[in-house]
Amino acid sequence: MKNRLLFDALALFLITLVSGFGLSYVYEITKEPIAIQAEQKTLKANQAVFPEAATFEEDSELTALLDGMDLVSINGDYTGVTIDSISKAYSSSNEFLGYNITVSTSAGYKNGIQIVYGYSKDGSVKGLEFLAINETAGLGMNAAEPAFKDQYIGKQVQKFVVTKTGAVSEDQIDAISGATITSRAVTNAINAGVEFIRTNSTELGGGQ
Repeated sequence: MKNRLLFDALALFLITLVSGFGLSYVYEITKEPIAIQAEQKTLKANQAVFPEAATFEEDSELTALLDGMDLVSINGDYTGVTIDSISKAYSSSNEFLGYNITVSTSAGYKNGIQIVYGYSKDGSVKGLEFLAINETAGLGMNAAEPAFKDQYIGKQVQKFVVTKTGAVSEDQIDAISGATITSRAVTNAINAGVEFIRTNSTELGGGQ
């Protein structure tokens, strides 16, 4: 009986050991392709939200300012929002055009939402894409549809406001029917990036 238990324990140990090595091997051979795919996805999204730009370069100064910053200290509406990355957008002739801002929020109805959008030096949103969204089908998921996300594009406003009674001004965003929480989460995330850029970017007159 003891020999049988010892054999079973040894067999289980060997299976676990081999499985561990197998998983490590698979991870090693797949991590680089996964990283390349993620980089390509990000580049494609950057180009989609700022089509005039030819190149994008991380803004190290603004990124450094984000380290340890609690956006709630700027505005209580930014609870659950993080600014993941900020890059400068340049034309083919190396002219500064604006920024691409990637933001995340946990304030949606379900899982986290991640957005990248272009913000021009003239103060307008150039384009907007969702990198991650898993809200309720037929409700919050409609945030990724043009009918909702295109409301932000081309608007030169300092702050967007969600309304449930129909937008009547440039700064107002029509809430998705039955998904006001998602609508506000997306809007607050975009506002957080805009306010941070306007306050701290020397190119846009802030940070001086």
